[in-house]
Amino acid sequence: MNKSQWDDIRYVLAVAETGSLNAAAAKLGVTHATVLRRVSIFERHHGQEVFQKLPTGYRLLPDAEPILVAARNVREAVLYMDKVFVGADPLLSGPVRIASTDSVCSTILAPIVEKISRKHPDLKIVVLSANTHHDFLSLSADIAVRPAIALDHEFLGVKVGYFDFAVYEADNGNDIWLGLDGPLQDIPVGKWMQDTLAPDQIGIRADSFLALREFAAGGSGRCFLPDFVGESDTRLHRWPEVVPTFRTPIWVATLRELSSNARFRAVKEILQLELAKFVQPVSLNP
Repeated sequence: MNKSQWDDIRYVLAVAETGSLNAAAAKLGVTHATVLRRVSIFERHHGQEVFQKLPTGYRLLPDAEPILVAARNVREAVLYMDKVFVGADPLLSGPVRIASTDSVCSTILAPIVEKISRKHPDLKIVVLSANTHHDFLSLSADIAVRPAIALDHEFLGVKVGYFDFAVYEADNGNDIWLGLDGPLQDIPVGKWMQDTLAPDQIGIRADSFLALREFAAGGSGRCFLPDFVGESDTRLHRWPEVVPTFRTPIWVATLRELSSNARFRAVKEILQLELAKFVQPVSLNP
């Protein structure tokens, strides 16, 4: 299979998985016309239409289901080969993409990344900040600095320590809770709030602890924050009432296939050492 044929498969899969040319184009970072052209090339090359073109989008034809299965198998094989090659790279130079949450990136990672860059100037560090998990399986990121109860099976990592949650508010703030939204609803703190607080006890919601911190500092209400976010803000103080204790591990991890990559190993070692200065040590966890 040449590169052009693999690229055509990528376009077909994107259309099948999004249901439209526009959505596929956005996913791949190309134009609508490019997606249309590459899908048409794929269909002509194989002498068979794959999609039914509808006013509402593109629907996979029933007879084309085996083609989609085969295309996904090709994608998995290509991605696995890419991971094996990247994992075997012995050079201490090149790109390293570190993915973490917006709160970790803004409050902890900046000085650590600067230290990494000074020690390894040939590395090109990219920090990816988002509260949704990156698709590591498609190599969209290299190293995860991830708050999580446990790692998914495809990752190999080190538990650096733990951070605690506490409730923070500003002086004379509103007597109401600020709620968690998006992925934050599914963490233990978010589930406790859903199970414990009535809807009329919750005001503004956000999917970011940084946003919640700003709302709390502005007097909009009280909120749960990771201690490394709340304690560093002089506009806030801990709410004196007793609430359950929530503690979350923080990991430094890569995909198992990438664990031998020289530049990733070097960056992970520094991350593990430096992050441990900001969080509770592992030995403190019950």
